[in-house]
Amino acid sequence: MAGHRAPFRTVAEGGVRRARAHDAGSAHLTRDCRRSARSVQGTDARVRAGPLRIRHTVEVPDPAPVGGHMVSTILVRASESARLANIAMNNPAASKLSRRFIAGETLDEGIEAARELADQGRRVSLDLVGEHVTGDADADAAAQDYRETIAAMARHAIPSGVSIKPSQLGSMLDVDRARARLTGLAEAAGAAGLHLTLDMEDASTTEITIKLVEALHDDGHTHVGCAVQTALHRTPDDVERLSELGASLRLCKGAYAEDAGIAHTDRSVIDDAYARCATALLERGTFPRFATHDHQLIGHIRAEARRTGTSTDDYEFQMLYGVRTDVQQRLIDIGEGLCIYVPFGDAWYAYFVRRLAERPANMMFLVRALLP
Repeated sequence: MAGHRAPFRTVAEGGVRRARAHDAGSAHLTRDCRRSARSVQGTDARVRAGPLRIRHTVEVPDPAPVGGHMVSTILVRASESARLANIAMNNPAASKLSRRFIAGETLDEGIEAARELADQGRRVSLDLVGEHVTGDADADAAAQDYRETIAAMARHAIPSGVSIKPSQLGSMLDVDRARARLTGLAEAAGAAGLHLTLDMEDASTTEITIKLVEALHDDGHTHVGCAVQTALHRTPDDVERLSELGASLRLCKGAYAEDAGIAHTDRSVIDDAYARCATALLERGTFPRFATHDHQLIGHIRAEARRTGTSTDDYEFQMLYGVRTDVQQRLIDIGEGLCIYVPFGDAWYAYFVRRLAERPANMMFLVRALLP
């Protein structure tokens, strides 16, 4: 119905208890996350007493319908295809369509989008799209591009920080050289008063990424954090490990197709894991960054923040550029901290297709764009 607004419900209202029975992987949750899960059930009355209502739009990346999971998996695999990337990136229609999720192909375009968002009261995390370089020359070039990005954010006083994929800096080639490149960027970001977040990529990179965060903290770069993905069985342990370090974490569901032996495959179980880890972060984390567009999880986080006495100054929501702009504005209007993940760059294909995978119905936009 046009104009209908749905409340930010808690995850318990969305079926967390039912989800627990679907995946034995829930047993991997740590004691802290299991304990915090019990608090989910106590948030219903508070949220129902004063629900924040939001408008659904076509931008909402809802979970895939029945049969949609297969399409999502196919799209995620397609995001890794060099041949398809070459076809799409040389197609003007596909390039134009990517602008729904990509701020532009140049640093100037990324900065322009970031300035507009900052003027609207949003924080920004700029991301130069790209991943898995094949040599030191490409890794050095990516590091230089990020140095220029940090300098531009400092010049324009754009709040928040930068997101970096460690594989762009050669972490899968030579981790020591990647650490050296990251150290230089951490120093530049710290001098500019910016936070630096290491994006979490596929599961093969998880341990390396966490060890890089630990190494940078050992060197005094406490403004460096990373993303963690609740789709992975290991994430509750990683949340505890990194919280003890004092690292600021971006909590997300995960956008990669992983093996069932290491990851949850049921969306409701992933939501359950997210809710538990979100509560754990509010109870003992350092400025958690909740990357979600899910209205049930937003409701859960807000209720748990009230329960734990966590001020809106001590955590933030994060959303993707071009996604759920109506909810973005609503969160700003009620005084929640909001940071927008703003990708830019000419290597946009993999990022763009993973966004399509989050809502398979959007695949038809790409198909129509590629047809002659």
